[in-house]
Amino acid sequence: MSREIQHYSHNHLLDQLDDIQYVSPKDFIITCNLCELRIDDNKKCYVCRKGCVYALHKICAEFPQYLDHVLHPEHGHLMLQKRSIDDTSKCYYCENSFQNQQTLAYICTQCSLHIHTTCALIPIPTLIRDNDNDTKVQYLCHQHPMSLVEHDQSKDQAQCFVCQSIWSGLAYSCSSPGCKNFLHYSCANFQSKIDHHPSHSHHPLILQFSMPQSCNVCCKKDCRLIFRCHSECNFNLCTECVVPKITVRCQSHDHSLSFVEKAFYKGICNACQKSYTQWSSECVVPKEVKRTQSILFRCVECDFNLHFLCGPLPSIIKFDYHIHSLTLVDHYIPKDDHNDEFYCDICEEERDPYIRIYCCKDCDFAAHIHCLLIEIMKIIKGSGGSINDVKLMALGECGWTESSIDTNDVLHTTLGEYLTNTLTHQHNALLSNPFTFDCSSQDKTDVDQWYKSYTQANYLLFDNQFRSSIEKIYQINHFPSFTSNHFKNFFFELLYYRPKEGLKLDEKYLRQKVVDIKGYKVPLTLAHILNTLLHRYTESDLFGESVWNWTPGIKSVFATTFCMVCDQMCRTNINDITKHVLQDWFFYLNVIAGTRYRNAVRLTKFIDKIMKRFFCFEAMRYEKDIKEKLQGRIADLKAELKKCEEKLDTFNTHISQTLEKIKSPINDALSLKEKTVDQIIGFDELLYSKFESVHFP
Repeated sequence: MSREIQHYSHNHLLDQLDDIQYVSPKDFIITCNLCELRIDDNKKCYVCRKGCVYALHKICAEFPQYLDHVLHPEHGHLMLQKRSIDDTSKCYYCENSFQNQQTLAYICTQCSLHIHTTCALIPIPTLIRDNDNDTKVQYLCHQHPMSLVEHDQSKDQAQCFVCQSIWSGLAYSCSSPGCKNFLHYSCANFQSKIDHHPSHSHHPLILQFSMPQSCNVCCKKDCRLIFRCHSECNFNLCTECVVPKITVRCQSHDHSLSFVEKAFYKGICNACQKSYTQWSSECVVPKEVKRTQSILFRCVECDFNLHFLCGPLPSIIKFDYHIHSLTLVDHYIPKDDHNDEFYCDICEEERDPYIRIYCCKDCDFAAHIHCLLIEIMKIIKGSGGSINDVKLMALGECGWTESSIDTNDVLHTTLGEYLTNTLTHQHNALLSNPFTFDCSSQDKTDVDQWYKSYTQANYLLFDNQFRSSIEKIYQINHFPSFTSNHFKNFFFELLYYRPKEGLKLDEKYLRQKVVDIKGYKVPLTLAHILNTLLHRYTESDLFGESVWNWTPGIKSVFATTFCMVCDQMCRTNINDITKHVLQDWFFYLNVIAGTRYRNAVRLTKFIDKIMKRFFCFEAMRYEKDIKEKLQGRIADLKAELKKCEEKLDTFNTHISQTLEKIKSPINDALSLKEKTVDQIIGFDELLYSKFESVHFP
């Protein structure tokens, strides 16, 4: 840019300076009239030639006042403006918040869209397509076609606009001077439209450049060249997921799952109810998790996700270096083994006994899943024989293998449709309030009051606000002791707990096809559980003699609920149980138990075996949370104290040197501190003295 400019924001010409000190005293603060931030010393800037107090950072002066952005063509120009001090918008391009120093933004005056100035100036390639040929796409940058070349030395340090990797092989390169944009041929060699992609078959997907988006299949973020659905579903597919994924079936879900080998999913697994982030925050991430966390089983339609360790893996596998087949189990501790350490017999490294493995119980042979990854992949991908020849099992399904489901038992109706046709208004009223259905309003009020009183008695134990807020912790005068009295209060809190919606089945079960298991209509993903239970126990063992009085609809609801609880129990480690989960389980089992003595005994066992352990783990979590908060606060205060001490040392050094330089004026000032002002300067001197320059050491 020229050494002088006529800027749109000022009437006079502005001259470029290499340092603001050329026109202002050293301690005088000059601010930029655009961004209103200080112009630091030794920074290039523009100042008014006519002497107006008007200056601009060089970078601010070079921002165009208006620009057209390819990602927001519908409202025309974006305008460079100063952001409102109360504005909380995020950048439309990178989706990051604006920092305090980022006072300028390009803003759409019609829809309040904001873009960082740096993001707005990123040159974004575009594409044009031949409407008569879906396979023909031409890439442009700076309105010129991008050329397909072997190498461009000027872009050796640049990154591919799509994959963010350095140049390798053939690439489309922008020929505009100074532009670093290029696209690997492999990243850009796609047809412009996909019809009926298996991950989103009901709408076509159109290839386009976009602001950074997340892929709905692999969950990768910052995808810039995507296939996008232009219907209201906002489905995005990254170019790496264009090739259809292998799909597998899982008893725990009614849709096929995509097998994603390079996934970026950070959320909760629907089997173990943990995320990789949660694992990292709790402790050292087990090697079993680290070595498989990039692989995911995913249902895009339902956002149902299973970690590779928790997903549908071959129930039996053959390993060349062991004589017997290896069986998949959810956890394994060898017989008569009282050691605290357990090892994989393939890599001979330590293993977690509560993480899924393959084992041979006859030989006490155990192997990490990641040590058998090649064998597992062969089966899932079909290269080691047909995948239909091997049963796949997800976490928690190993206990439900005694019988298979006859396809003739699968009905054409969904569970939701079946219950709509069989449950009466009275049945629905009963399920919405199963314990106080026939009670008076006063009885219902009493139950609510009892629940609130027991909850209040134990609020310090379970109220997460007191654990997460240091201010709340300061308010605790007496920490709870987790006594038998606290346990009793907790028991009665569970006993009187009533969900607002009553006994309501999850939508994921209501949408599934119904399977008829000996007269019980249950959803497809729970049918194998009920089938196994009815092979092991009688109906009276499971549901009591009153089962013969249940209507078909009530039988379906109670059987589905019981199987759902059994399924969740098989997937949940005792130390992962939360109060909310325990409340639901106790409520569901209590409803099904009714007043029968046998089920009352079962609930007593549940209290003894499960509630006691949960209570103990909760005491340990309470100790950990409170201690971590207080220790964190102590560390912060120590760091703050250290910072104050360092600042005091710096100040003491500085001020001692300063006071030494002005020692004589200070002594003079101290000698006069008891005098009044008129004794120091008389009125005659004040009125008739001539101006003289003032000097200070």
